[in-house]
Amino acid sequence: MKKKITIYGAGGLGREVLSLLNALPAWEVTGFYDDGKTKGAMVSGVQVLGAMSELIQSSADTQVVVAIGNSGHKKRVAEMLMTNPFIQFPTLIHPAAVIQDASVSIGNGSIITAGVILTTGITLGSHVLVNLNATVGHDVQIGSFSSIMPGVNIAGNVTVGEAVLIGSGANILNGLHLGDHSRIGAGAVVTKNVEPNNTVVGVPARVLNLNP
Repeated sequence: MKKKITIYGAGGLGREVLSLLNALPAWEVTGFYDDGKTKGAMVSGVQVLGAMSELIQSSADTQVVVAIGNSGHKKRVAEMLMTNPFIQFPTLIHPAAVIQDASVSIGNGSIITAGVILTTGITLGSHVLVNLNATVGHDVQIGSFSSIMPGVNIAGNVTVGEAVLIGSGANILNGLHLGDHSRIGAGAVVTKNVEPNNTVVGVPARVLNLNP
């Protein structure tokens, strides 16, 4: 019998997660929850069941995946849902992802999409998104609620803090540390450590100064 699961977030990433779940025969999607959608609306053939206020009141065991790319917003939503002991967060791994050996640890609620390669000695926290065709090298640690966007390359011995967002196509060189809540721009090449809450862009990546 298939296990039932709901998706919080009915935007583009939510539809991608729906597609991922459709590739996993163990799961049956019962619907979306999304505060920005009308209850009863259909998204990719699946009904919107309501908003956060309804989902968080669940009094039955409920499997939920949080489909939000923005790492800060994802953290806030997931932490709210965690206050309900009936809500559980399964780890989802697309069958076309490559997990090279058993030394890779992936936390609850994390999403590993098609084309991802995770090599060896890697630890991912809870609610980590590793999106299409990203590669993660040996002995990398990625903190909870972080989002790794498509085509990112993370070299070995990198430490990624909590709720970090790494934009599409970025490259993180060997041995670096990305501080909590930092942001890495799309296509950036990171050659130095990034302090918490900083945004870096460019090649090589430099801190984005919004008030020059």
